[in-house]
Amino acid sequence: MSHLYLSQHLRDQLGLLASLAYPHETCGVLFGKQVQGHISVHKVEQVSYPEQMEGDFRLELLNPQQVEETAEHQGLEIVGIWRALPDQSHIPTEGERHMVSPGYSYLIASITPGGIAELRSWRLSSNRFEEEDLVS
Repeated sequence: MSHLYLSQHLRDQLGLLASLAYPHETCGVLFGKQVQGHISVHKVEQVSYPEQMEGDFRLELLNPQQVEETAEHQGLEIVGIWRALPDQSHIPTEGERHMVSPGYSYLIASITPGGIAELRSWRLSSNRFEEEDLVS
């Protein structure tokens, strides 16, 4: 089982980004390092827009190559994506497999008016999602 390390500071940052978008969905990219199943997140970035229509989740990178170059310039790599869902818990569905590349973490936050209610991370393995340990 893989482990995703996300500091309290980055959890708070993700909570702020999600709260600012509330009551809409939002999403972004996780930047960090990945070594032998241990994924360490160093930066959280929002890359979608709060006015995005509900239920129409798409990771809208304006320039994916530029995002990768920025990560590399900072000595990081894209290690996953995150998604914030208002007022609901969520387990990834079969339909979401196309959004996540194998080897990436898929962090899902359930956001309420009071902040993050639940935070879980998933990984695509053998064409199905498996929950990964989320460590501070």
